[in-house]
Amino acid sequence: MKTQVSIKQIIIDFIYIGKQLKELFTNREDYKPIIEFLLAKDYLNEDLNIPYPKLKDVESATGLKPYTLRKILLKMHSEIFTYERKLNLSFKKVIYHFYIRYFDYRCQFTVDYLTHLPRIGDSISVPFVSALIPINYFYVEDIEHELENNTQIIIITLCVGKYNEYYSYMKDRALELREISFRESYELSEDKIKEIIYSKHHR
Repeated sequence: MKTQVSIKQIIIDFIYIGKQLKELFTNREDYKPIIEFLLAKDYLNEDLNIPYPKLKDVESATGLKPYTLRKILLKMHSEIFTYERKLNLSFKKVIYHFYIRYFDYRCQFTVDYLTHLPRIGDSISVPFVSALIPINYFYVEDIEHELENNTQIIIITLCVGKYNEYYSYMKDRALELREISFRESYELSEDKIKEIIYSKHHR
């Protein structure tokens, strides 16, 4: 059964790879108005809080009729995301976002280059954040990857202390059994989470 593709969602998806579209379709004049429209505003900048465009916005800005716009968007999409695709995406740039939390303390910074990617559980010293975090003894709690435009964004979450494999297992178990919620796992301190999960299993 063929998957029905949402034209509205294609527009939003294309916003996330807008810079690549310009390179992939550099010789396609019929695609140019759509690509220029998508790149005209920085929709991904959370500080600007620009709402995603609607189909009517694209039609008005490009002068394309609904049928033509739909046809072009589907064609562009199929050239990247179907089995018959002709083009490959490329995420050549890598940046690393570090997030540190310790009770009410928060710190974040971005790194353009690392020789080695730390792994979950690795201990790491970050002596240059002491003005915000009054302790310098961290471990890597989580690593996430995001792909946006031509950039691979690696998000590294650090927690204070030393990695505890048993606690990590119990926390994952508590999440799976819904003894704690995913939101609680991020909002509550490690001590509070331990209090919740250990009290259920050490009575």
